[in-house]
Amino acid sequence: MKKDLKRSLGAKTNAILESISDGVFTVDPAWNITSFNRAAETITGIPRREALGKPCSDVFRASMCEADCALRHTLKTGKPTINLPAFIVDAKGRRIPISVSTAVLKDEKGRVVGGAETFRDLSLVD
Repeated sequence: MKKDLKRSLGAKTNAILESISDGVFTVDPAWNITSFNRAAETITGIPRREALGKPCSDVFRASMCEADCALRHTLKTGKPTINLPAFIVDAKGRRIPISVSTAVLKDEKGRVVGGAETFRDLSLVD
């Protein structure tokens, strides 16, 4: 029964992540992308199959990746980042203004297993 409930919740969570307009991705402790939703594909122009398993800085080429990585700060301090402005360079080389929010990912025992980041394409906001 518990497995069925977990599977059902996982399917619902996946459906939600695929339906929202914000890009969402997760990384493991080595900074490799472990999930990448449909909006992340649309905003970056990078297909999920190309993003998965790659370091996030290789995929996003964001203004903050080198010195001020919001996700790195969150994992170091345990404090989330909310609506931090930044830029990414999409697959066509265009500079896209985004807003970034981050969180620590923990397993059921409370151990840090990576990080999650959501980002919104600010060029689409009126």
